[in-house]
Amino acid sequence: MIASSILAIIDIGSNSVRLMIVRRLAHGAAVILDEQKATPRLALAKDSEGFLTLDGFTRLVQALRYFRDVAQAYGASPVIVRATASLRNLANQQQVLQEITRQTGLTVEILSGDEEARIGFLAVQETIVLSRGWTVDVGGGSTEIVAYEDGQMRHQHSFPFGAVSLSSLNMPLKDLLMWLQEQYTHGNWLPSKPPQAIALGGSARVMARAIQAELDYPLQQIHYFRIPTLMIEAWLAKIAAMTPDQRKKLAHIPKDRVDIIVPGIAIILALLKTTQADNLTISGYGLRNGLLLQHLGTQTKTFQSLALDSAWNIALRSEWPSTLAQGLQQQVKRLGQELKGILGLSDRSLELAQCAALLRYSGRNINMYHWDQHTFYQILAAPLTGLSHNEWVAVALIASYRSAKRLQKFWSPYSSIVSRQELVLIRQLGVLLRLAEIFSPPLMNGVERLNLQHSNKQLIITVSGTGISSPTKELEDLAKDMKKSWQLKLIVPGLLHTMPAHASS
Repeated sequence: MIASSILAIIDIGSNSVRLMIVRRLAHGAAVILDEQKATPRLALAKDSEGFLTLDGFTRLVQALRYFRDVAQAYGASPVIVRATASLRNLANQQQVLQEITRQTGLTVEILSGDEEARIGFLAVQETIVLSRGWTVDVGGGSTEIVAYEDGQMRHQHSFPFGAVSLSSLNMPLKDLLMWLQEQYTHGNWLPSKPPQAIALGGSARVMARAIQAELDYPLQQIHYFRIPTLMIEAWLAKIAAMTPDQRKKLAHIPKDRVDIIVPGIAIILALLKTTQADNLTISGYGLRNGLLLQHLGTQTKTFQSLALDSAWNIALRSEWPSTLAQGLQQQVKRLGQELKGILGLSDRSLELAQCAALLRYSGRNINMYHWDQHTFYQILAAPLTGLSHNEWVAVALIASYRSAKRLQKFWSPYSSIVSRQELVLIRQLGVLLRLAEIFSPPLMNGVERLNLQHSNKQLIITVSGTGISSPTKELEDLAKDMKKSWQLKLIVPGLLHTMPAHASS
């Protein structure tokens, strides 16, 4: 059994208090075991002088005691507790911190606004490929914005308003948006017309799930989900016109957010309008994930690619030997480099094929006979990062590829994310993965070298090695597939001389 350690992270926010339990495996992979939430609404639990009320403190301690007990049940150590604007601006801050420690045994550290922005940005930086733009983290009592260039933080600012604190103002939406845009125009550090605009936090996640439900969106993932600004504007106007009781009837807006969802999204929409951003990308990762990365460190990289490192992290959790997964990835890389000119493959498409190689065996843990189906759905449900939704589905289709017919079956429900034209490339990459698989253990052993030659619409692969065992049927099936997909006749001297006469699609 692989040795592991378990830690807990508690995030005390102005609207909610959240717990995350994480197992770190000996080889470096991190697995989230549990997440829980309480909603003490601390932003509304301050008196006129800025003191946390007794009722608010009681609700906070009750949540912390419960999360402490959950962490102890998992055997978690350490238990990391951080607070944001929820406790940052309290007049009786030190007294509250001392009483929390006395009554729960937990030590709370308070993050400054700049620290909160930096840690939240770290979570985005490690899960989304960044260029130029901004991130916004809407909390209950504060809003953190980071401007970045070339993927690196250039400026950060913490605004003293959030979804909960603005909800108490009861401003009409039009007035609220105007007021917010005035706040954003005080500095000249926000990028204009950014190619990327990214939102963190509960308000953004709730909106994303609600819009996905309205669109009947087939992929049940919000991370990297992109929403046009015009769609957000229309959605917010519709929600703002409803009463809180009417919002309660909407399946995808939690009851503890019906009164704060409008100001929460208004904060984001005003920023989109101020900077003239066309789209918003949702991050499913935020402060707690940043705290985890800060604790564990981000220096251990196997591939120097967000997508490949994410796929590798998931592959490490599988019971299938990781040496076989990485061996297949390396074979795809070698063959892909030799064939990219012939097939017209981009570097990014080859990277997706390598991600698929790392995850090729993931479904075999469930059922060997239907492994492709399980691989496909496991990848779609896995916490992959560094991939757009289009690429995410593409990786699942490549990794599960067995035949054109089954590819069509898996793709059909996701045709709104991956086009039929893109399916041609996905099939080519699936054939590349099958080729690499056939010439790698465990299907073919003893291979020391492969030599590829391309001429007259033929691909001749010469195999060198000792005691080579050949999977004849797999080679014959691959030859048929390659003829249809690549328009190439496969010849493997000594193992496969001619392509079978009847080729299937």
